[in-house]
Amino acid sequence: KHPKSKIQKNSDPMMMMSLRTSLRPIISQCVAAQKKNVPSRSMTVLSKQSGEEYKKQNYNERMSKTGRPVSPHVTIYQFPITALTSIANRVTGCMLSFGAAGVGAIELINGNGAALQLMQDIVNTGPVITSVAKFSVAFPLVYHYLGGARHLAWDHFPDLLNTVSVQKASFVLAGSSVVISAGMALV
Repeated sequence: KHPKSKIQKNSDPMMMMSLRTSLRPIISQCVAAQKKNVPSRSMTVLSKQSGEEYKKQNYNERMSKTGRPVSPHVTIYQFPITALTSIANRVTGCMLSFGAAGVGAIELINGNGAALQLMQDIVNTGPVITSVAKFSVAFPLVYHYLGGARHLAWDHFPDLLNTVSVQKASFVLAGSSVVISAGMALV
């Protein structure tokens, strides 16, 4: 004989019989519906008219009627420095890609040496515009390079990945990128 389970030992036989008896019609209906492949109906049933009225309403108007606040936008949050440096790394990568594509497009459209001529024209405009142009090229390059080096260090030394050291590394990344880029712009 198989040993009885704990449920069977501790439960009242009359209670189990009444539970089975009360659930039998529900279970048989479910089984019959499954055999017929009849799709079950969702719990919320809207009439066609109420569904159309709901679609016509503006989200802000519906929320003002309920008195509940509208979900806040991203602009109310203060991002931590680690999030800002991560976002900046992605932005500088895009800037580098668009810059390289722009230089290539200038060469393709205007012929050989057109990009070099454009750079010489920028240099001839004066030291202020030249320095700004150099910084606008140097900063994305330096920032993205140093951000990549930081991630490479984190990959090889996972012990560096804690909140304090990641925050410090983020400040160092931002500060050193500005200083190095400014130095390159002034050369």
